[in-house]
Amino acid sequence: MDVPPVTGTALGSDVSFVYNKKNDTDGTLILRWEGGEDLIHDREVIGVIYESRGRRKNEVQPQLILRVVSSQSSPNVSKQRFSFEPLPVTNLPQNYLERHLLTRAPEHLFVPANSDGSRNLHVIVSTRSGVGEAQQYYNDVLIEALAAIDLNRETYHVHVTESEKSVTNIVEQIIRPRANKGIAQTILLLSGDGGIVDTVNVLLFLPQTEQYVKPTIGLISMGTGNAMASSTGLNRDATRGLSSIFRGLPQNLPTFTANFSPGSVFLTDEGRNTEPLPSESGHGIVHGVVVCSWALHASLVADSDTIEYRKYGAQRFQMAAKELMAPDNGSAPHVYNGKITLYKTDDKGQEYSEEISETKTSYIVATLVSNFEENLTISPDSKPLDGQLRVLRFGDVSGADVMRLVGMALRGGGHEKDEMAQYAPINGLKIQFEEADDRWRRVCVDGKIVKVEEGGWVEVRKGNREVVKLVV
Repeated sequence: MDVPPVTGTALGSDVSFVYNKKNDTDGTLILRWEGGEDLIHDREVIGVIYESRGRRKNEVQPQLILRVVSSQSSPNVSKQRFSFEPLPVTNLPQNYLERHLLTRAPEHLFVPANSDGSRNLHVIVSTRSGVGEAQQYYNDVLIEALAAIDLNRETYHVHVTESEKSVTNIVEQIIRPRANKGIAQTILLLSGDGGIVDTVNVLLFLPQTEQYVKPTIGLISMGTGNAMASSTGLNRDATRGLSSIFRGLPQNLPTFTANFSPGSVFLTDEGRNTEPLPSESGHGIVHGVVVCSWALHASLVADSDTIEYRKYGAQRFQMAAKELMAPDNGSAPHVYNGKITLYKTDDKGQEYSEEISETKTSYIVATLVSNFEENLTISPDSKPLDGQLRVLRFGDVSGADVMRLVGMALRGGGHEKDEMAQYAPINGLKIQFEEADDRWRRVCVDGKIVKVEEGGWVEVRKGNREVVKLVV
C-alpha cells in the first residue's frame, strides 16, 4: 500500500516526506523536492528532537533529525570514519515521529555534579580498542550529539586512555569511590568488550559499601568483535550504540567468575610477557560478562591479538582460525586434552555434576551472550542480559567439521542442534588441563588471555552480584 506524502521543509526548503517502514529495525525516510530526492535510513538515526530555541510566535516548531553517517576510511582496512549530520526539518510524518522522537530526556545522561563541581558524567575514549576509531568518533560525533541535547563540554569529564591499565585506573580512582558514597554516575564508554570487563573486575574485586550505587554504562562499540553490543541490540544500527544511549534504559549487567589454579598468569604484549592474576584464597580470579573459552576459540583470540592482525578488525579471528585449522606443516589441527565437568540444575532445582567422558575437545565456550560478532550467533537460545550461562562444545572432530559448525553459526545458528555439538544451560564448568605445551593451556576471558600452569584448572561460575547497569 502506497504511503501518502507529507509536506514539510528540510534545510528551509519545501519538501515532501514519505516514510517506508521495512521492519522493526529498519526503514527509509524519502525527501523529495523539485529536481531531486534524498534518503535517510533508520540505521543512521539517533533520534528526533524538537528545536525551540530562536522560534518566533506562531512559527511551526522545527524538528531536528540527529544522525550518524559513516564511510570507509581506506579500502585496505576495516576502519571507518564517522560524522554527525543533523538535519533541521518541519512537519515530519507521524509514523516517523512515533519511531524516532525522543519523548523524554535520557535521565542517565543528566546525572548531577558533585558539590565541588566535579562531574559524574564520564566519557572514556579507549584509543587502543579495535582498529582505533574511538577518538575520531568522539571528536566528530559524540561532542556534537551531546550538545544537541544541551550537554555541552563542561557537563562531562573526558578520559582518554594511554595504556591497557587506563580504564582500570579510572574506575579504581574515581568511579568506585564515588559509587561507594552513593553517588550516581554514568560512563559513556567508547570501547570494545574489554572496557566493560575492566570496569566490572575492579568493582567486583574491591569491597563495596551499603550505600553503593551501580554506575551506568552507555556503550559505544569500538572493539573488534563487540559481542556485548551485538548480543544486546546496540549494534542493530550504524550509530554504534548511540541511539540506544539516547533512547534506552539502564538494565543490570550479569557476570560470571573464572577461578584459576595457582600459577596461572595473564599473557600480555602479544604473549611475550606475563602479569599475575588478582587472587583470593590462593587462586586467581577473573570476572567476565561475555565468554570464558578454551581450545580453538581461546587460541584464535590469543594468536590474532597483534598489531598486525588488529588492523583487519573482526576478520582477524577468521584469519587466525584458518591458520589453526590448516597448519603450515600440513599436520592436522590440534585437538585439546582435558577433563571437563559441567554443573547443571535438575528438575527439582538441585545442582549436580556431569563429567564428560571424552577428554578430547576441539572447541568449548561458556557464554552469557548470543553473539560473538554481529553475524556470529554462537548461542541462539541466549536472550539479552538473561544471566543464563550456556556451554557450547565440539569434541574430537575434524577441522572440516569445526569449520562447518562455525559456518552454521555465521548463518544464524543450527550448529547447536548438530549431533557433533553439545549445547546446554549450565551453572558453571571446570576444566582440568592435560596438555604439556603452554600454547594449548591458554584460556580466554572476554578477550583477556590466561596461561594455566601444567596440571592446572579453571572453574567458571555464574556471578551472584551485579555491579553495573548497561543502557539498552
